[in-house]
Amino acid sequence: MTTLTYTLDVLDRAPALRGDAEAVRALLTSGSARIVPLWNERHLVDGTPRAQILSFPAAQQFDLTALVFLGLASDVPWFALRLPGSETPPDLGVPGEFKVLNDVVALLPGDEAAILAYARAMLLWQRNHLHCGRCGAPNALTEAGHSTTCTVCGHRTFPRTDPVVITLITHEDKCLLGRQAIWPPGMYSCIAGFVEPGEAIETAVRREAQEETGIDVGEVRYMASQPWPFPASIMLGFRAAALTTAISCNDQELEDCRWFTKSEIRTFGERNDPGTGFKLPNRYAIARLLIEGWLAE
Repeated sequence: MTTLTYTLDVLDRAPALRGDAEAVRALLTSGSARIVPLWNERHLVDGTPRAQILSFPAAQQFDLTALVFLGLASDVPWFALRLPGSETPPDLGVPGEFKVLNDVVALLPGDEAAILAYARAMLLWQRNHLHCGRCGAPNALTEAGHSTTCTVCGHRTFPRTDPVVITLITHEDKCLLGRQAIWPPGMYSCIAGFVEPGEAIETAVRREAQEETGIDVGEVRYMASQPWPFPASIMLGFRAAALTTAISCNDQELEDCRWFTKSEIRTFGERNDPGTGFKLPNRYAIARLLIEGWLAE
């Protein structure tokens, strides 16, 4: 199976080191540390594009208490740093522009894309947990940025990932695709939704299919997963066999939903193609993998 974007994780996350502040500090100041900057949810990339990385001396102008230790790649330590929010990006003395990750990810090497996604997920979690969820007091970053501890009641919080089921539903020679109104005109994709508390993943697949399309599904088969740090999801990809075919978009999640044959889908354009006509999801999305896998059968 094709390696999905954001899944080529080359880092040893070295969890045993996170609680050793002296060891982490030694890695940071070793001269080989590589620091991924994030400014206003954007990454610094050059025109190639390749990710631009800061050294420890270049990063010292910022508050390093918010630094997150990402792990080791061939003994090279990697960190992530959220830069102060402002209307204009800070001058880091490094060529490049701050770009939205999904705008450049298709052109990045797979290992860089995975590291930037990891950094983004950790720093967004950090930004969203500045205060304790129990008493509201300020949190302090602990375990090299992989947990927070309340400065008053001591409550600890750890990074969370929201599971999302995304499913290609098939019936005989057709598959079911839907579209949301906010998507580019003509783009259709697989049926997706968040797993709810206390719910089995397979149950979530069946519930989302029924809620969004009115279709009942039977057999559910896991295919692949993809980190999706926008802001903090893991996409769990499935194939499911439809038991019914009558479509009813009752919950208003989808603007439209319909069955397509393989020959019809082979005429689809790319997501960002100009003009009218049906279009596929981005090539880096797990939905595209599910659709193309079905087409290849």
